[in-house]
Amino acid sequence: MSSITEEIKSRLNIVDVASGYIKLEKAGGNYKACCPFHSEKTPSFFISSARQTYHCFGCNRGGDVISFVEEIEGLDFSGALKILAERAGIELTRERSESKNERVEIYRALELATKFYEAVLLKFPDALGYLQGRGLEDETIQQFHIGFAPDEWRSLSDFLTKKGISEQAMERAGLIVRSPKGIYDRFRSRIMFPIMDSSGRVIAFSGRILNEDTGKTLGASGSAKYVNSPETEIFHKSRILFGLYQAREELRREDRAVLVEGQMDLILSHQAGVKNAVASSGTALTIDHLALIKRFTKNLTLALDADKAGLSATHRAVELAFDQDMTVSVASLPEGLDPADLILRDREAWSNAIREARHVIDFYLELLPKKYPDTHMVRTQISEIVIPLIAHLKNTLDVAHFVGRIASLLHIKEEPIWEEIKKREVLSSVERAREKISEEMAPLSRRARIARIIKSILLWQGGLKETSLEISQYQPRFEKLLEAIPVQEVSFEDTGTLIFEAEARFHGNEHLAEEIEELLRNLEEEIHRELFAEKMKELKEAEKENDIEGAQRLLVECQEISKKLQGFKGT
Repeated sequence: MSSITEEIKSRLNIVDVASGYIKLEKAGGNYKACCPFHSEKTPSFFISSARQTYHCFGCNRGGDVISFVEEIEGLDFSGALKILAERAGIELTRERSESKNERVEIYRALELATKFYEAVLLKFPDALGYLQGRGLEDETIQQFHIGFAPDEWRSLSDFLTKKGISEQAMERAGLIVRSPKGIYDRFRSRIMFPIMDSSGRVIAFSGRILNEDTGKTLGASGSAKYVNSPETEIFHKSRILFGLYQAREELRREDRAVLVEGQMDLILSHQAGVKNAVASSGTALTIDHLALIKRFTKNLTLALDADKAGLSATHRAVELAFDQDMTVSVASLPEGLDPADLILRDREAWSNAIREARHVIDFYLELLPKKYPDTHMVRTQISEIVIPLIAHLKNTLDVAHFVGRIASLLHIKEEPIWEEIKKREVLSSVERAREKISEEMAPLSRRARIARIIKSILLWQGGLKETSLEISQYQPRFEKLLEAIPVQEVSFEDTGTLIFEAEARFHGNEHLAEEIEELLRNLEEEIHRELFAEKMKELKEAEKENDIEGAQRLLVECQEISKKLQGFKGT
């Protein structure tokens, strides 16, 4: 497998791969960009074409083309390798290792379940007719791998058992439910929408019950309209956007993400030609969702009708996006119509709505006077809805522009608007500092990823007859660092895959000792970053409680940790 890894690296240029995610500029013999892993305005992220490596002098991240895809896609080594192998036209074969890996068995169970549901759909004309009646074309149904779960208690689990999938893997994948009487399939008599990660692996399902008449035909009960997979070790709904895998290329090409709410909205949007759409699947937009989008574009369009645009959850999503220095616009839809309804009525109207989307603040400044003819109500709504949004804008010129618009609309001077914005500043000085540090800090998964790489090296080298490392020199240091990481955050159970990953990464590396030293330093730095964030949070609480003595003590601790972090930058 190490030869396959080397072949992938030889076929792919890191510059070409990285340029698909970020805008690169030539800098002598290298390339530079604003780092995609932390917020910055001056480029400190450099790629060496000669060495085929990258390094950021701001957050100290670096590596090769594989680790770059790991970081930017949020994938494990195997997931990144799959993406790059497909791009390089190389087939990955590692069946022996995978068959011993429980996590891989979960992915296999979900992949087989997808194929099972797809095959079952063709045997149920009523279910297929329902999809076609909603406007889906056969090609679209196949593209999104839509299927159907029959109204039977064990049809899927019996199928997976015959394929060699254990009950434990089915349960961990969220496909079955265990009861005192045994196991049964979680999804029954439902249209099945597979949810994929950014590399195209199925990680969960969303099951929609058929409409009432069709449901009676197939024996469906009057249960919830949608049933989704539970949270599992590979599926976290706050970190997944439905349709992201299918939308990836269009997000880059259009330099804009269109956010819709449901699966049908998204699928019909793609079918209608607006393929840069992603769906939140009914959940509130989170920072993790925005981080996913921001890998591809900083421009976000919300496809919501006038009523939905007024929801507080939407306001929070806009505030979060502004905090990430993203631009947010709103596509105005006819009142009472969601994207799916509009697309079925008039595809061109949907495309036009996206094309004519307005900045979210412009949208509100036009909408509110129409909804509230009374001047006092308009003034109140602008104070409650628009002013807080403006307070989150990063660009002072944008702020000044909208202050001028509000003054003109309300026929007042600008000064009281500026005063209102200052009152509505969402973050205190301490919170702003914490926000800045949070942006520059690597996510928690990076700490776990570094620990996983170190563990893989130690396992790999420890199993060799002749090793190039003095294991006893590094093992105690590593174990000491692990004490500072929550047990649930890291898992080293899949030793077979860990050894494979280390061999694939480092086979033939003549500088393995230097590699593990740097990894240990990076892990220690990540631990201190997390500790800093925790102490800053405690400091915030102490200030909130007016605990002056505690706040002073915590401030000293934060300063000491900050000095240590600065020391890491100098190494």
